[in-house]
Formats: sequence, structure tokens, C-alpha cells
Amino acid sequence: MIELYFVFYRIPKMMSRLARERNRSALRWSLLGIAAWIGAELVVAVGLGILYGAGMVFWGWPEKEPAIFTLLFYVAALAAAIGGYALVRRILSNLPNQQGFSQPPPPPRF
Repeated sequence: MIELYFVFYRIPKMMSRLARERNRSALRWSLLGIAAWIGAELVVAVGLGILYGAGMVFWGWPEKEPAIFTLLFYVAALAAAIGGYALVRRILSNLPNQQGFSQPPPPPRF
């Protein structure tokens, strides 16, 4: 439940603020932050699932993983999600402010 809060409220709010400060697209960076969160979580969860599957085949681990493994997999996936979001946030915060073209000087008065 707490992940939904971060994915649908907190990440877009923080990324929008940072993007607007740098005159960048708030929607684009918000979606990028959400994608980094979900993508990192998915990659780690699938990777650990494959690792556990290999453990069942090669080392005889039990077919039903113990509850502690489920908890560790969840914590690792959540940590990866936070790390992925932090990486995108750091990239955005290190971008320089985009300055638009300045207005030309007013015409001279004679």
C-alpha cells in the first residue's frame, strides 16, 4: 500500500517540482521516475525469482520458499526501487537550468 502512495503521489510531486525549477517537462520526468521505480523493482524481483528457481534445480532448495525469503525478496526489490528513483532524481537535479531566449533590448528612442 505504501508503494502506491510513492508511485502515484510522492514521486510525481517531487519530480514535478524539480523539473519546473529546471524548466523541464514535469510530466516526462514524473513518468521517468515512476518507470525507474517500477522497472528496478521488477528487475530485482524477477532476478531473485530466477535465482531461487536455479537454487531449486541445482541445490535442492524447497519448492515453496520460506517466508523469510519472501520478505528478503520484497525488501531487496523495494530497496532497488528506491535506488532507481534516487538515480533518476539525481540526474534531474544535476541538470542545469534551461534558460529560454532573453528578450532583445528595446529599440532606441530618438
